[in-house]
Formats: sequence, C-alpha cells, structure tokens
Amino acid sequence: MPDPVAGTVIGVAVADLALAQVASGFRLMPCSVLGLLWLQTHFERRHWEPLAAGQVSVDSISCQKLCCDAEAAGLRVSRLAI
Repeated sequence: MPDPVAGTVIGVAVADLALAQVASGFRLMPCSVLGLLWLQTHFERRHWEPLAAGQVSVDSISCQKLCCDAEAAGLRVSRLAI
C-alpha cells in the first residue's frame, strides 16, 4: 500500500537505480523503467539484457561516476550494503 509521502512505499524510498555492494564492486540493478532506460543510454546494446537482470557489476570508481551522473539526471539512486 503506497505511503502518502510522494516517492515512498511503506516508508521506504523508491529508487530508479540500486547499487548493491558485492566483492567485485557494485552490482547495478534497475528498479524502474526510467532506471533501465537510463542504463541503456550508458551501455552498449549487448549489455542490456544482463543490465535488466541486475547481473552487471562495476568497480567503485565507475560506480561513483554513474551515481553522480544518474543523480544529476534526476534519478533516485539507492546504495545497498549486502
């Protein structure tokens, strides 16, 4: 059930893009159509399927650059520690 606060569901902010820390860096996980479309503008077509499935990881420097770029584009980015 949506929370009355815009952009939240049951008190948890809804993200367009989530970044989960893994041993090899950060896994990119699109959480909305906007997040997936944004990723597609930054990666070659051959990477789109793995991106959609949340199977792509990037190093911490690339992750930081992607976060800054995504947030500058107006995406909501969530960083998760696993």
